[in-house]
Amino acid sequence: MAMRKNAVTPWSYRKGSTLLHRLPAGIKLAFLLLLSLASFFPGTETQSLVLPGSIAFILIALSFAAGIGPWALLRGSGPLFLVILWGFLLQAVEFSPLKFNPSGFLAAFIFSLKIAAAYSAGTLLFSVTTPYEIRKSLSRLETFLRINKLNLSLYISLMLGFLPQFFEVWEDLCLAWKSRAGKKNLSFVVILIPIAIEKMMRKAAETAIAMEARGA
Repeated sequence: MAMRKNAVTPWSYRKGSTLLHRLPAGIKLAFLLLLSLASFFPGTETQSLVLPGSIAFILIALSFAAGIGPWALLRGSGPLFLVILWGFLLQAVEFSPLKFNPSGFLAAFIFSLKIAAAYSAGTLLFSVTTPYEIRKSLSRLETFLRINKLNLSLYISLMLGFLPQFFEVWEDLCLAWKSRAGKKNLSFVVILIPIAIEKMMRKAAETAIAMEARGA
């Protein structure tokens, strides 16, 4: 796999012995999922600004506790926010007649904060938790609820496991794009995203074949 030297793939696990690394995966999954959902909790404009800001403060503190630092939480989110930037422009500019819309700009800005909080929560989770730990924790919950036959732990862990894999594929594509002197503009997103989706679909098909071969 072609990777940058000393680069850390977004949403990849980072070995450590911090308290966050040692916490049960179920607790981390539930807590960070709640933080992500809380960032989209409806409210007034003031509440919509304060809540993501408070969540960001919690995530920054936890990132220091995990030994990764806040600068790593948004790594790999550039293309996502490039798309959101266009949303900013569409929300903030009215074309008939041509004028700037402050309320539209504020709404787009608040939405960006919410996306950043949810993205950072995901980064933090996968930085301190392996897919195996998540599956093991979900399996225990299945046993407690006596729903083992549903195999939900397997399906959920596979789904969550594909998120870090997407960033591995994306990092390789970005490196290939850069090696061909490609620039990070709108065409960068338009061209690479369909290729990344195709590669992920192939990975999903290969995983399904492997699981079927093992009787899953």
